[in-house]
Amino acid sequence: MTHNGEDIEAWACNKAQEIVLREGFDLIRSARTGSSIEIRQYSMTLARAIAASLVEASIASDTRPAAVNE
Repeated sequence: MTHNGEDIEAWACNKAQEIVLREGFDLIRSARTGSSIEIRQYSMTLARAIAASLVEASIASDTRPAAVNE
């Protein structure tokens, strides 16, 4: 992840799309045909993916260089 606002926004959009395509589809399918146990399982998988991406973003923002005053 790079450090200007547009790059961060693009990263967040790409990450959200990746998560929805990977975990969201299973959740949608389970909501239509699955049991409440499956729905809970896929909801937790989606929540973990979101939490992991927030941790990833936090780590990246902590390691970025400080802004230089011009």
